[in-house]
Amino acid sequence: MITNRRFALSSTLFVLLLATACSAAATPTPEPVPADGGADVTEAWAATAATYRGNTGEHYDYDCPAGGEPHIVWGTDIYTDDSSVCTAAVHLGEITLEDGGSVTIEIADGQDSYDGSERNGVTTSDYAAWPGSFVFVLETD
Repeated sequence: MITNRRFALSSTLFVLLLATACSAAATPTPEPVPADGGADVTEAWAATAATYRGNTGEHYDYDCPAGGEPHIVWGTDIYTDDSSVCTAAVHLGEITLEDGGSVTIEIADGQDSYDGSERNGVTTSDYAAWPGSFVFVLETD
């Protein structure tokens, strides 16, 4: 008898937990929207391409809002995929921290080494071998 009561109590608890989980899944919490209606500036400027590692040759668009803060970047022209895409775009001269802009990257294979440099007010760092990279797809007129 005690086993049956435990089973009944366990079953009831399970059903309640399941119903609560299903209810929560049916009504997702909306994501907060910044006051300016755009992407969170800090989050956008910290974004990397590491998620896309292995998708060699694929292109991805990034929006870099105005008023960005520089984040860490490794490499010059070919950047490690864990570098800030927006900051690398400033380094390359495609956008500015003040005005931001939109850029397109192409996922590339990892390199044996990456050389840092200073350009456009951004200093990038050297790095040894890394398994993933990206380059910018530059618009041609």
